[in-house]
Amino acid sequence: MADSAHIKLIALDLDGTIIGSGGEISQRLITAVGRAQDRGIRVMLATGRMVQSARPFWLQLGLGEGPLIAYNGGQTVMMPEGSPILSRSLLDEAARFVVTQALAEDLLAQVYVGDELWISREDARARHYIESNHIPAWVRSGQEILQWPEPPIKILLQAAPETLDAFRPRLEIRALELGMRIFKSQDDYLEVVREGVGKGPALRDVASRLKIPAVQVMAVGDAENDADMLAWAGYGVAMGQAPPAVKQAAKVVTKTIDEDGAAYAIETWALGN
Repeated sequence: MADSAHIKLIALDLDGTIIGSGGEISQRLITAVGRAQDRGIRVMLATGRMVQSARPFWLQLGLGEGPLIAYNGGQTVMMPEGSPILSRSLLDEAARFVVTQALAEDLLAQVYVGDELWISREDARARHYIESNHIPAWVRSGQEILQWPEPPIKILLQAAPETLDAFRPRLEIRALELGMRIFKSQDDYLEVVREGVGKGPALRDVASRLKIPAVQVMAVGDAENDADMLAWAGYGVAMGQAPPAVKQAAKVVTKTIDEDGAAYAIETWALGN
């Protein structure tokens, strides 16, 4: 990769990249981000989380005013206020198809309407998600969950990995027709967004607005939903524990989350330590 002095923008995924199993950001990462900002490098977050769930980490990192990519690229907002810059929701027919299919198979459906989280039931998986993301959720059982005032930005389905793998083709067969993009963000998370939505396109849009070319952008991520972002960025960095396909999309592989791989990437390729 090119000289570290060329990096002007760093986009960081949250879960699995800077947030480990303990749910916290390391002091080493906070220090590395601060040093990057001191050098005039803009640092932002690109996450599958909703805005209210990402906000505490934005504030903890001291990122100030700037763009945040949320919902895996479904929405970009200006922080810290959270005012929308760009938003792309699912088509109504697509969202209804996904949720109806999920309910038929008794999968946990999480529907993101505006900046609210609706869930089809409150079970152990739902409670873990709510607690780990520090967000409220509204239970909408049965057909009630389909009564949204506007189409959702994304839908997340939770189940055992093998259950989701068996279910995924039922959605993919109509993905083109209904304008859907389907991917896993974790082994037990299957997500659905509008076709063309992704962290890669969203980061490209942000960089364009900031007049920063791809060659001067570093992106760090660990999962399938990060692959397009890593492929687009001039400095695409995959975490050490990332799946092979994600590593292949990146330009370089850093250490694992348990080894502070994101901090190492910033120190090594942005700060030139």
